[in-house]
Amino acid sequence: MLVTRGEQVALERYVMRAKDAELMKWWAGYCESLGHVDSARHCYESAGDYYSLVRVACFSNDTSDAAELVSHSRSAAGAYHLARHLEGCGNIDEAIQYFAKSGCYNHAIRLARQYQLDADLLQFSIKARPSLQVDCARYFEGKGEFEKAVQLYQKGGELLKALDICFRVGGTERKQIFEILSNISSGLDASASPAVVARCAEFFVKHGHHEKAARLCITGGRFAQAIALCSDHHITITEELAEALTPPKLDKATGPPYGEERTAVLLELARVCKRQSSYQLACKKFTQAGDRSRALKCLLKSGDTKNVIYYASVSRHRDIYILAANYLQSLDWQSGTEDATELTKRIIEFYTKAHAHEPLAAFYDGYAQMEIDEFRDYEKALDALKESRQQLAKARKMMDKECRIKSLDSRISIIADFVEARHCEKSDPQKMANICTSMLSMPDIEAVLFGAHLATPETYLPRQAIRIGDAYAMLVEYHFKAGNVHDAFELVNQMRQRHIVLHPYLEQTLLEQIHRGVGEELPLQGDGCKHGADDEEIAVHEEVEEIK
Repeated sequence: MLVTRGEQVALERYVMRAKDAELMKWWAGYCESLGHVDSARHCYESAGDYYSLVRVACFSNDTSDAAELVSHSRSAAGAYHLARHLEGCGNIDEAIQYFAKSGCYNHAIRLARQYQLDADLLQFSIKARPSLQVDCARYFEGKGEFEKAVQLYQKGGELLKALDICFRVGGTERKQIFEILSNISSGLDASASPAVVARCAEFFVKHGHHEKAARLCITGGRFAQAIALCSDHHITITEELAEALTPPKLDKATGPPYGEERTAVLLELARVCKRQSSYQLACKKFTQAGDRSRALKCLLKSGDTKNVIYYASVSRHRDIYILAANYLQSLDWQSGTEDATELTKRIIEFYTKAHAHEPLAAFYDGYAQMEIDEFRDYEKALDALKESRQQLAKARKMMDKECRIKSLDSRISIIADFVEARHCEKSDPQKMANICTSMLSMPDIEAVLFGAHLATPETYLPRQAIRIGDAYAMLVEYHFKAGNVHDAFELVNQMRQRHIVLHPYLEQTLLEQIHRGVGEELPLQGDGCKHGADDEEIAVHEEVEEIK
C-alpha cells in the first residue's frame, strides 16, 4: 500500500523497524531494481543473503569482492554464480576452482576436459559421482594415462575394467601398476566378486608376488590354494596369517561336506606349519582339526615342556598321556632336583591315567635302577620294584608276562635281603655279615636279571639286583672293625678278581690300613684304587663288566 502511494521513506522506515529477513531481502531487491546498489548491498548484508551480494558484486565486475564474500560465507550458490561469471570472462582456472567449491564437479570436469587441464580433471573427478568418474577414466585411458584411468575406474566401481588395464600394461609400468593393484586388492572383502579376486591373485602369482596372491586367495575363500602358495613359495606363516588361513566355522545346517573340507584345510595348514618348524602353530591347527596325537607330537618337537604337560592334562586322552609320559622320560628326571621330582610325578601320573601298566612298570623298574646306581638307595629301589611288580600283574596281552614277573620277584627278594642286611649293620652286624656272605656265595648273584619293561625277550635290558660291590664293602668294613684284617684283605682280593673297581665302594684310607695290616703294598695302578682311571673310564668299565 505504501508502495502504491509512493511513500518510499515511510516504507523504508517500516522495513528497517520490522527487522524481518524476508522483508529485508524484498526491499533490497526493490532498491536494486531502482539502481540503488549501495542500499541494496546494505540490505542484502543485513538479511545475510550472500548469494545476492556475490551476484551484485559480479554485476559490478568486482570479482575480488565477490571472491572475498564467497570465502567468508562459504556460500555454494555464491561460488557457483562467481564460477559462471569467471567462465564468461574467460578466467577458466579460477572458474574451475569455484565450480569445485560449489560442489558442481560436473562443471569443473567439463571445463578441465575442454581445456585439457588433466591435473585439475583428476583432482575433481575423484570427488565426483561414479558415472562422471567412469567417464573421466575412459578419457584418461584414451590418452594412455593408465594409472589415472585405473584409479578412476576403481573409484567408479568398475573393478573388472580397472583390472583389465592392470593386466594389460602390468609389464610396462610395473611398479606403479603393482601399487595401484595392491590398493585395489586391499579394499576387497568377502563381498567382492570371486572373478575379481581370482584375477588379482593370478596377476600377483604371475609376477612373483606370492604373499599378496595368497592373501587374495584368502579373501576369495580359496584357503587350500593360499596354503599351497605358502608351501610352494616358502611364505612364512605367522600367527596372524595362520588365523586368516583358517576357514570359518559354519552352522550345522550347512551340512557335513564343508566340515570335512574345513578339516582337510586345517590338516594341510598344520603340516605346512610343521615343515616350517612353527611347531606351536602346527599343534594349534592339528588340535582344531581334531588330531590331538599329531598336535602333541608337534609340541614335543618344540621342546616346550610346560606346554606339553598342560596339553596332556587338558586333553584327557589315553594316547596323549602316553606320548607325553614317553617324552618326559627323555628329559632329566634322574638328577634328584625339584624339577626332576616334578617330572617323575608327571610321568607316573600320565601313565596311571592312561592305564598304561606295562610302560609304567618299565618306568618304575628304571627308577629303581637309578636309585641303586646313582644314590645307592635300596629302600626306594625296593619300593619302586614292588610298584613295578603290581603294574606288571595288571598288564594285559603282554609277552612272557609270567617269566618277567618271576625275574622281577627274584630281584625284589635279593634287594629285600640286602635292605635287611643294611638295617642290621649297626644293630646286628653278625646277621648282616651272614646275609652278605650268603648273597656273595649265590651262583647267580652276578647274573643279569632281565628288566621288566620291554616288549620282546630279544630287547630286554639287563638289570642287576644289587651292586655286589656294595655287599663286599659292607663285609670288608665289618671284618676290619672286628680286627679280622686278613679276612678283609681276602675280600678286597676277591673284588679285584671279579674286576670290581674299588674306590667307588671303599675309602682310600681303609684300603691303606688293610694292606699295612697284612704287610702288603697297596698297588698304585691297575686296580683303580689309587691314581687309577677317572670316573668316566670307571663307569664304562662297570657297564662292560655288568654285560659280561
